[in-house]
Amino acid sequence: AEAYDAMTSNRNYRDAFPQQIVREEIVKNSGTQFDPEIAKIMQHLIDTDSEYRMKERNSVEELAGRNELICNEYRSEISDGIHVFEKITRIHLSFKPDADSSGIPPAIILFDSLDGRVHEDEKLIKELNYFEYCEIWLDGHTSGNGVRKIQTSIIENKVRRDNDQVSGNKVIYDIEAVKYEDHVLIRSDNGQKTVETIIALPDSSRFVYLGLTGESCYIGDVSISQDDTAISEDYIPRIAEKVSYIDGRAGDVPNIQCDGYRTDTSEAFPITDGMTLSFHAMSLPTARVIWHCPYICLFSSEDMKVDGRNYREYALIRLDGEYWEVDGFSENKLIVNKNDDFDGWDDWKQSCKNGFDCDVRFKRKDNTITVITENMGLNIRNTTTIKDGTEDIYVAITGDQVAITEIRISK
Repeated sequence: AEAYDAMTSNRNYRDAFPQQIVREEIVKNSGTQFDPEIAKIMQHLIDTDSEYRMKERNSVEELAGRNELICNEYRSEISDGIHVFEKITRIHLSFKPDADSSGIPPAIILFDSLDGRVHEDEKLIKELNYFEYCEIWLDGHTSGNGVRKIQTSIIENKVRRDNDQVSGNKVIYDIEAVKYEDHVLIRSDNGQKTVETIIALPDSSRFVYLGLTGESCYIGDVSISQDDTAISEDYIPRIAEKVSYIDGRAGDVPNIQCDGYRTDTSEAFPITDGMTLSFHAMSLPTARVIWHCPYICLFSSEDMKVDGRNYREYALIRLDGEYWEVDGFSENKLIVNKNDDFDGWDDWKQSCKNGFDCDVRFKRKDNTITVITENMGLNIRNTTTIKDGTEDIYVAITGDQVAITEIRISK
């Protein structure tokens, strides 16, 4: 906990580390600096903390740590990224152009990076996986090659707010930003007109951050809030087809695509002695770390569904050789060996991106289930002992940034 806090806290000589770098450090020091069991729990917490909420929070939360921007040249000042996801983020701000400026309105930069900041340095762009989607000015103009399509509509407000009542002739903007899968909606209202921009992203896997900037202006009086509930699927009108890597042949159950950590799960099969689960897996183009791969989930529930009624999870076995168990329900013994076909993790990740066929074999005797698989030189054998007396145990496939097709069961 102390190490995590140190790495995720800002220092006067450096910024907080990106979450994935923190995770890699914990993995590297597991068994030396950190107790392996405690390190495994921290890895699981990081995996499920998709919004990076465990990191240190700045005392001033508006603009992700800044409460005003004084912009001279365009993009000379850019706020830290504000995470855009399935719950609507609402931004209230005031805008005041310089006296000698042309009055160009504020702009929004949509991007992704490991540290949630805009970068222009080539080295940092590579190290932090910086990807810029587009720029959106609050008058409706757009620019950018990192999206599939942008659609903007402008509506003149029937009931207008009198911006001249704001001292100093500032203009007030209310902005809404929300993401659903591969679409983002940005809506801004300055009291005179509402500008609505829909962006079709190149994929559903990357994060989306919103950075505020401008030209020859002052941006201040910022307040940021987020809704408590996520939007529905039809909230953002779709302007492009969903990005899919699972349109090919299906097996015994439908194909699945996990754009993030366990965002989808296959239908389940009852585990019997001697059965084999086979499938084709391909890491998505955005995958960059070893745990962007398939996971084998052992569980029980009354409706035979992951997260179903009275759900209990006994093991989550990742094909990179890690696993997770729910406290008290089971005991797991994992053995991972590398044979002569293992050429290192870089080659292993590339093989996942190229796509591979996987066979997972199951042995069961009473309350003991053994899972065996070998992929790209990595041999995995996990033995799960069910402790709660449940007899009906099921297996399903999930993962992180991976497409899984042709799922079949044989006995």
